[in-house]
Amino acid sequence: MEFKRCESEHALYTRRAEHGQLVVGVYVDDLVITGASKKEIEAFKAQMKKTFRMSDLGLLTYCLGIEVEQRKDGFTLC
Repeated sequence: MEFKRCESEHALYTRRAEHGQLVVGVYVDDLVITGASKKEIEAFKAQMKKTFRMSDLGLLTYCLGIEVEQRKDGFTLC
């Protein structure tokens, strides 16, 4: 899948994509996926589902004890 592991954070992977950069954070058996293009994110998820049994939990709302609120104009971490 041609990802490059971040040198300073070994649980963070990046990949240059046709429509921008894709970033994947890995924590135990969870993935946090973000990027500039929803099309690239959806393509990555489809690729992963072909290889692994996985479920899509939708937009991130909670991670590592941090509540995440997402809006069109930005996001809030609590």
